[in-house]
This record gives sequence, C-alpha cells and structure tokens, in this order.
Amino acid sequence: MSGETILDRGQGAPLHHQLYLVLADAISSGRYAEGDALPTEEKLTELYGVSRITVRRAMASLHEQGLVERGAGRRTRVRGLGYPLNASGGSIVDNIIAMGAETVAKVLEFDYVEARGFAAKRLWRGAEAPVQRAVRVRFQDGAPFGVLTSFVPEALGRTWTETELGEQPLHALLARAGAEVTATRQLVSAALADPLSASRLGVPVGAALIDLRCLMIARDGRAVEYLEMLAPPDRMRLRYDLGLDMLDAPETPARDFKEPKS
Repeated sequence: MSGETILDRGQGAPLHHQLYLVLADAISSGRYAEGDALPTEEKLTELYGVSRITVRRAMASLHEQGLVERGAGRRTRVRGLGYPLNASGGSIVDNIIAMGAETVAKVLEFDYVEARGFAAKRLWRGAEAPVQRAVRVRFQDGAPFGVLTSFVPEALGRTWTETELGEQPLHALLARAGAEVTATRQLVSAALADPLSASRLGVPVGAALIDLRCLMIARDGRAVEYLEMLAPPDRMRLRYDLGLDMLDAPETPARDFKEPKS
C-alpha cells in the first residue's frame, strides 16, 4: 500500500502528524504489539512516500507520548501500554470504578454554574438550581490519562469539598451522599484534541481522542451525574463481556440518552 492512499498532502495537517496518528493507531489497536520493532526509517519513507525528516518527527512524537522506546543503534520498539479501564460488565459502571481505583486525579476547575444543554434537561433538578461543575485530569503512572468534566446537582455536590473530590472517586462521594450509581446511559464517539484538551493531555492539537459521555443513574432512578471524558485511545480501552444470552437476544435499535421512568 502506498503512502499516498493514507497521508493526504491537501488535508491541512502536517505529514509528520498524520504519520504519527497512523502509527499510534497501529500501536493502540495491537497491530504492533509490545516489544515489536517498528519498520525502519527507510521502510517508512517508502511505504508512506514521505521524507526522512517527516519520519523522524513522527517517531519523535511517538517517543514523547511514551509509545515507543528508542536507542542509539537500536530499532525503535513498542512500549508496554497500560489500560486501566479493563473491567468487564454490560454497564460502564465497573469501568468507572476501575478507573477511580487505578488513577490519580487533579482538580483543575471546581464551581457552581447554571446547568445548560443536556445537563439541564436530564440531570436531576438540573433546571431548578445550579450544578457543580468540576474538571479533573486523571493520571496513571504520572502520565495524563483523561480529562473529565462532571456535572452534579447542587444538593449532592455541597456534601463534599474540592479537596475531597481530588482525593476520592466521584462515585464514592455520590454514594456517601445517598446517591449510589447503579446504571448508566452512555455514548462513545471520537473527537479531535483542541488546544486546551491537548495541553492537558500532553498530546498534539488535532490528535484523535475517545469522547465518552455518561449519564449516571442512582438506585432510585435519579440522574445524579453527567460526565464528559476525553482520553487518548492509546491510554484507554473499554472492555464489554457479554454472555451468550445477551448475544442471542434480539437486536434493538440504538437510542439516545433517556431519563429512566419513575
């Protein structure tokens, strides 16, 4: 396959960044496994029809993001990748709990604002009172793992402090406030890193990100949290294990978020 079919000189994005994204995707998807040697610079220039300088800049970006190991006189090899969101289950709740247990949070923003858009429409009491808005970056092994923006009804958010939010997972604080999360409505899509999210995650502007949005439902049916998370695909995987009974069930059309019936 020639490089012309993958890298687009008319796209606007620099060729070295396009090549970085292609190789990063190959690593995150497992086409290059831990310990595998990447093609040589000569081979990459041939495959993708680019210059040596372009290849070297792409490889430098891979190294800066911790995806590869490089050394004088040695082939560039793929580093081991950690995937903290690797819990099983039909709901994303288990994955959220796993993330809280295996990562460290830093609170960047914490305030009470008027709910707008989806949060105002779906969140419990979202249209009646301010909501707590918090922006956190979660780290794993010192590297930024994801940016989380959460919206919680004021009545629940007032039961914890900014410091506590940085020290404890939000699902635990919600449970302490009497709103244990037992179900979710979630959407997973893709996004490109804007300058702010790129700086917070340590990725290039325009890098591909997983865009995860969840509406958290408490045991009593209240929608108690709306969460938006951006994460690089090479740092996060969601695994869903479905039993045979689930696989044999009739297909149902995908639906947007809906408030549970009381």
